[in-house]
Amino acid sequence: PFLAAFGMVPQGLLLTFALAAGVWSGSEQRTLGQASDLAFSRGLSSLGSIYNVTLHSPLGDTNCDPTRSEPCSALVVLAGLLSERSEDTSCPYDGLKPGQCNFMCGVMTNILYHAKLVKEIPGHQMDLVVMHDESIPDDALTFIRKQGARTLKLDDSVKRLTCRGFVKSESNTARNLKADVCERPVFSGNIFGKHEVVFVQVMKLAALTLYEYDMVTHVDVDQYIVSPTHLAEELSYFHSNPKLALLANGGGKAPINAGHWVSKPDLELVKIWLEDLLVGYSRSQGYQNAGVITPKMHEHLEGGWSNEYRNKTSSWDFVGANRDQGLMFHTFVVKCADLGICDGVETSISFKALFHFVGPEKPWKVALCQDEGIENKKVQRLNSIFQKVIPPPTGEAFVDSYCTPILKQNRAECAIYPENA
Repeated sequence: PFLAAFGMVPQGLLLTFALAAGVWSGSEQRTLGQASDLAFSRGLSSLGSIYNVTLHSPLGDTNCDPTRSEPCSALVVLAGLLSERSEDTSCPYDGLKPGQCNFMCGVMTNILYHAKLVKEIPGHQMDLVVMHDESIPDDALTFIRKQGARTLKLDDSVKRLTCRGFVKSESNTARNLKADVCERPVFSGNIFGKHEVVFVQVMKLAALTLYEYDMVTHVDVDQYIVSPTHLAEELSYFHSNPKLALLANGGGKAPINAGHWVSKPDLELVKIWLEDLLVGYSRSQGYQNAGVITPKMHEHLEGGWSNEYRNKTSSWDFVGANRDQGLMFHTFVVKCADLGICDGVETSISFKALFHFVGPEKPWKVALCQDEGIENKKVQRLNSIFQKVIPPPTGEAFVDSYCTPILKQNRAECAIYPENA
């Protein structure tokens, strides 16, 4: 079953929604991803000059063989700590505070799980690409590439562009940001406070710069693809529908769930993304002052908006509107369709294809099941993933001496959690 449906949209936007099919469709001029690698590379350089940002290329060898007929895709994970180095020495990676150290454990757990999975996708060639900012330790990046993954640095200049856009906007969420903050030498949680998450999450669309690949698919750090077959089905469906611009999941509290999705690299989409960051977000008008554009949500057996959100009158009053989910909605559904380069956006990916750990109950959280307030159904879901995500010995001190003991302790304690006894 499809999870979301949309109705009318504003002036100039030829966008309709086929309720039975769960697809947005717009007037077609071309399909995405038609530029050659050389043209795409030159286009990225031009966009970098226009927006004063640096767009890097991935490091590490690709697993894709151009002589083979199977499509070549990238599974992308975003890892950003957005923090200054500290004097704390309790983490095997010097300079990370305990909370950041634990998050790095989540990053490594996800990467080790998916580094194995991408080698087993039937009918597809695939690389794991880890997008990261400057705060991820160099030793960690070296280890990640040794696992067969590639790394893509997200330059500080893109975060500064985001900051300037938020300062200029009328958004209530930006009222504490001042122009001088955007030019400070370090982007950290100490500077940005509650805005920290924004400067990480809006980086997800950098995956659209990966022009070497036929398709890109993104997963959040707290998401694990259930099996190679599930991912192969998503990629094959997307690849067999060239007019489709985005395959994603529709959520109950937002038009598009930005955690897991499939799309293809495209210069015009990259330009829309950078322009959105530059102009910024407004609580009343959305990205680029798009105005009242979020159509009415319809009820479904699965999904649909909860009453709390469905009854709100503001277009941009949904979860993640000021960051990744609003950015993706504006990029793919509004601008892309308006320009005639997106023929369809489908929200039919099932949550059943993912192990997704929403909220604070992550597999790598220290003393996870010592909290008696954790819901039994969450404990059962955690128990279903521990055996899959606990890595064998890696020879890497951080993983073997820090992460694995936490995961093993959580597995043991969650297995005998009171309600499971």
